Amino acid sequence: MHVHRDGSDKAVGRRRFLVGGLVGGGVAVAAGAGLIGLGSSAQAVTLEEFDEIYEGRRIKGWAVKDADDPRSEATVDGDALHVMRNGDGTFTTSVNHYESFDSLKTATRHAVDTLGGLRPETQLAHHGR
Repeated sequence: MHVHRDGSDKAVGRRRFLVGGLVGGGVAVAAGAGLIGLGSSAQAVTLEEFDEIYEGRRIKGWAVKDADDPRSEATVDGDALHVMRNGDGTFTTSVNHYESFDSLKTATRHAVDTLGGLRPETQLAHHGR
């Protein structure tokens, strides 16, 4: 996923950046939230995206929350971290299954803290296959 960083170093996804540029020609980027509108069916979208080194591990992830298709993905050193979004909008991972976190980045960081030097378990192994 292509990332554009605005002046406050907030990451903005390519789709939102391109739509904002095409529609407004110079739209100011809010702190990770905005509107993508096509015709009269405007839909609120919240985007979180990160790529950083945390405790010596490279963590990457993104989350899009909209009414029709909420999605999220996170990795630790390139290994997929199984992420779940709770009904209240918080996140949990297969590593911290019984804890909820306000952001995907916070959930991923706590997974790294719990894992130590271990790698995340694959989803197949997690479900006994």
